[in-house]
Amino acid sequence: MTDAKLWREVDRARLVRLCAAMTGDRGAADDLVQETLLEAWRIRHRLHQSEGFEQWLAAIARNVCRRWARQRGRELATAPLDAVMTTEPRDATDLEAELERAEMAALVDAALGRIPAATRETMRARYLEDRTVTDVARRQGTTPDAVSMRLARGKTALRRLLKGELRDEAESLDLTVPPANDWVHTRVHCSQCGFGTLLMRIEPAPGSVAFRCARCDPSPLARAVEFPLANPAFARLLDGLVRPTAILRRADAWSHAYYAAGMDTGHVACTTCGMPLPLQAYERNDLPAGLHRRGLYADCPDCGLQVSTSVSALTLALPEAQAFRRRHPRLRARPPREVDAHGAPAIVVGFEAIGGTARLEALFAADSLRLLEVHGPSLTAA
Repeated sequence: MTDAKLWREVDRARLVRLCAAMTGDRGAADDLVQETLLEAWRIRHRLHQSEGFEQWLAAIARNVCRRWARQRGRELATAPLDAVMTTEPRDATDLEAELERAEMAALVDAALGRIPAATRETMRARYLEDRTVTDVARRQGTTPDAVSMRLARGKTALRRLLKGELRDEAESLDLTVPPANDWVHTRVHCSQCGFGTLLMRIEPAPGSVAFRCARCDPSPLARAVEFPLANPAFARLLDGLVRPTAILRRADAWSHAYYAAGMDTGHVACTTCGMPLPLQAYERNDLPAGLHRRGLYADCPDCGLQVSTSVSALTLALPEAQAFRRRHPRLRARPPREVDAHGAPAIVVGFEAIGGTARLEALFAADSLRLLEVHGPSLTAA
């Protein structure tokens, strides 16, 4: 990309805010921006769409800041987006998510730029513009079979690139497909201990997608979180996802909507046949006292399927908890407390930020686990 106008209109102040927010060092931000722009100029031939210029620069800035942090033995900081970037798209919720999108866009652009032009345009039309194979064939004056063959070859080429030339970039975004049935490391911190990172295992259906923390429980048989793919709802929900952050975010959104409605009505719909099922609280005495000992479940007598969630997962799926985790990616669980709330027994489930004093607490009715209140600093944040 050689459009000089783009380079003249670079929003340097925006890049300075980005680098300062990521590194926590305002004094280093100017130098990091200069390094970002020099690197971007050296690899300008990799940018193929001017519309993605700002996202491309943001991705390069992230990599420059990562190198800076590694050299100094530091971790990149995260911060609320609206505190450092006031010109970003309105649907962006935090700096980490925006940078992740920027890096993803840059990687996709880099990968597509390395495959033949005809294949690239076919893949853009099919996957980025969401056109049907028939529509793509008609527009390109060819047959649907020819389009399908071109798409298959393009996907093969992309997989080869993500495993080879672009492997480092793909792994940094958790985009490489993990080997089936193997536990693989992720960059997601365990929300129970706050120090370990999660291992992920994806088994082909009717297996499951599972996560565990080796620090909390070193046994390969342990499952901190598990989504059985024999359940068609989970199979549809997680279809095609391999990135742990994408899997967990989508599962959290589904879980909150599903169980929140169930706690209001006392019933949930079977995820297979749709039959209304009573939502019941459980307490497992075979587990040590803690956040996973109590939760909710529903059994379908017709399908034989069960859905369940722990009180820990219920809390972490709350929108308030999601906002809290964006501000504080490293959390640890506090021991649950039994209290009296409004004259009835209740349970307090809490999480606190590692290296800080911020805390989020949810109050549940002890008998039904109905959510009563949520308290935390993130509730007053935009």
